Amino acid sequence: MNSIITILILCIILGLIISIHEFGHFIAAKKSGVYVDEFSIGMGPVLWKHKPKKSETTYSLRLLPIGGFVSMAEKADPDNKKIKKDQILENKSFWHNLWVFINGIVFNFLLAIVLFFISGLIYGRPISQAIVGAVSEDGAAAKVGIVAGDQIVKVNGVEIQTLDDFLLEASAKKLEKEYIFTVKKADNTYVDYNIYPDVKYDEKGKEESRIFGIMFSGSTYKKGFGQAIIYGFSGFWDNFTTIFKILGSLFNGKVSVNSLSGPVGIYTIVDDVKSQGLEVLIYLTAYLSINVGIINLFPIPVFDGGRIFILLIEKIIGRKTNEKLENALNLIGFGLMILLMIYVTFNDIIRLVVK
Repeated sequence: MNSIITILILCIILGLIISIHEFGHFIAAKKSGVYVDEFSIGMGPVLWKHKPKKSETTYSLRLLPIGGFVSMAEKADPDNKKIKKDQILENKSFWHNLWVFINGIVFNFLLAIVLFFISGLIYGRPISQAIVGAVSEDGAAAKVGIVAGDQIVKVNGVEIQTLDDFLLEASAKKLEKEYIFTVKKADNTYVDYNIYPDVKYDEKGKEESRIFGIMFSGSTYKKGFGQAIIYGFSGFWDNFTTIFKILGSLFNGKVSVNSLSGPVGIYTIVDDVKSQGLEVLIYLTAYLSINVGIINLFPIPVFDGGRIFILLIEKIIGRKTNEKLENALNLIGFGLMILLMIYVTFNDIIRLVVK
């Protein structure tokens, strides 16, 4: 029963994120005068469909709540006589094409802002800084003189504004022999501490966790409509920048690709946090929505970013790119993404089995 609830929650989260993404494309296409044959919420067999009078679009609800799609006229089809030339996306202006491609990303970002705003209305705006609540006796932090009330403002020279920043620098990145914590003391002075964490290894000798002996103070909350508005945008921006920091660390090798999670990993996260309440699930949905938006910015053919990149190239050179080359790039990009997904899913399963 527990697994069924987790799967249901996961489907709702992913379904909402992907449906909103596709709705962004749908709105832009309709407003641009592009022929849209179908807009679907969900995938698989049709449960319900409706085609309004004087509309070419069929609206459908499908069995599997894991996304959705927009079926629009992107390229000319000589066999389809009912679609007018000016209703085809490739015949629209550069700006209409750009809007259609990028609006799914924009809607993912807007979803995150709305979710953070809703969370702020219900629970308040959380203030989560790396402020030490307590230190373990004889732990690495206590040995160098870090005490309760200290605020960690830098780790190895990297500025720490939120607790997430600390976790990225001190826990997510590859293990360093020595860490330099810049700490703001109660009297507003700043002290640098050289700290050597205790490292816990698994049975295979692989690092399982590093232990600094620090317990952080819990978040404080500021309530009110104004605070909810602030949290809508600050929550989005803080997570947006954090994700880019993680991506940068992946590219420079400071964070291992083994840290990436696919559907199985997300399932595990949902299973772990669902008992913590609605606030955490709202946060997770917003965070994943930002992830989907950012990933779709990548100039990879299978993503919106790839299509935007090709559109920009066509704008610069003043002509259409070779369709065979475009199809080949799409195929290669799709193949690489499948391989990455298999690799990530395999790691997720290994972590799940070991756990």
